[in-house]
Amino acid sequence: MPKSSRSLRLKDGSSLTMNRHGAVCVGGVGKFSVRRSCQSVAFTLVELLVSISIIGVLIALLLPAVQSVRGAARRVQCQNNLKQIGLAFQNYQSAFRSLPYGAKGGLGTSWTTDLLPFLELNQIYLDIPQGELGYGSDFTLQPQGVAFRRAARTLISAYRCPSEASPSFRAQPTEVIGARAINSYLGNAGNNIERDGYTLNIVTPAGTFFEQGMDDSNGVLRIVNLDPRRDGDEKPLPIKFHGISDGLSHTLLVAESLSLAEPRCELCDHHSLYHPQFDRSRGSDFSEVLMSTHFKFNPEKAPDRELEMTGMSFHHGGLHVLFCDGSVHFFANEIDDQIRLAVGSRDGGEEVNSKVFTE
Repeated sequence: MPKSSRSLRLKDGSSLTMNRHGAVCVGGVGKFSVRRSCQSVAFTLVELLVSISIIGVLIALLLPAVQSVRGAARRVQCQNNLKQIGLAFQNYQSAFRSLPYGAKGGLGTSWTTDLLPFLELNQIYLDIPQGELGYGSDFTLQPQGVAFRRAARTLISAYRCPSEASPSFRAQPTEVIGARAINSYLGNAGNNIERDGYTLNIVTPAGTFFEQGMDDSNGVLRIVNLDPRRDGDEKPLPIKFHGISDGLSHTLLVAESLSLAEPRCELCDHHSLYHPQFDRSRGSDFSEVLMSTHFKFNPEKAPDRELEMTGMSFHHGGLHVLFCDGSVHFFANEIDDQIRLAVGSRDGGEEVNSKVFTE
């Protein structure tokens, strides 16, 4: 027998042999037939192709399930981010007896900065100048400006939705600070807002031109001019919980939004801790951290100035929202306009059925 073959003698006198071609042969002796039969155990080309086809079909069937699980995991992480933010707001309210300002004109900071100590990020907070003059840019050498630039490039994981498709750091050619950290969440400034600056009320011979801004709107996070060089300007007080007469569980606090990676919007520049636009004179472009429920959530198409101020997300079917009581819900894209408007105001007296909210 060739050395490349292996043989096994059975009790009945027959033999079982595997030859060098991978074929199994059975032979008999004595009263058994001496006929020798061989059967190959190797795959034929057809069998191999069929096996590969079956594996391909199974992978195709499993991929949607895997993607669905990953999408669900990202949704859970986004919910957890908002719950952390909600708890930080609750602790801030307990410490200062009010909510923080939504944005601080003349200083360049916002609610995203004020919550840092309550997100266990006090060291980052202490590194950011509070109330001092200074301006952050890529070229400044002043200590305050350098600290502002460092803050603008600091990524806070709690402010970043895992489904966000844009890079964690992004710069526009017109920005004075490159590689600024992205922010995925906007605070609720109200449901009557039409512009992301101060209210315009201009009287001309042709009539009165009025656009509601974010300084005296009906939301829960308002802007204020804190530029120390403009002490004479009126400074509205931040909103307190007892001033939210519509109820904490019926009033929106924070919602998801998209950044510049979204092809539908070229102005959605939502950034995190320091905002050079806020730090110019009394500030502008407050939609970097604030939103308006005046505009439809997750619209397929809308003007850029509306898209940058509304709620949007990469989650399928809707977006996550945080309410003033700390609860997190999922709003479907088809949510009724009246509900969207009602949750945007703090004291409008609207009745909201919370059963339409999805956990």
